[in-house]
Amino acid sequence: MLAPFDGVQPMTTRAWTGIIFRPRLFLVASVAVASLYVGAAQAGEVAERHSEWRGCLHRTFAFQAALTGRAMAADITLKTCRLREEAYLAALASSPLVDGEDVARVRPALLQRARDWLIGGPASRPL
Repeated sequence: MLAPFDGVQPMTTRAWTGIIFRPRLFLVASVAVASLYVGAAQAGEVAERHSEWRGCLHRTFAFQAALTGRAMAADITLKTCRLREEAYLAALASSPLVDGEDVARVRPALLQRARDWLIGGPASRPL
């Protein structure tokens, strides 16, 4: 004859009902997993748009700096890459962490940092 386990309750229907009847927990977990997936997709899009904008800045500045001074080349480059900048900022504004107002507020500082990055070259802070 087997001895009962000390302190261990056998699984009963009641033990399982505690798990089954927790729809809020399941809903919260489902939303969390779905938001991670959506957040990762949006983060990927933001990173892709940022990379495209940086590539445009790099290529255009290399060309313009050969023709003019670095400061003027930086200004021309920022104007030339405006569409890619707008695509990057739009992707950033669609993320759940920031909104359009946040993006509009930091845009001047971002452009100044991009201009400094172009003029400063490899020694400056990364963009």
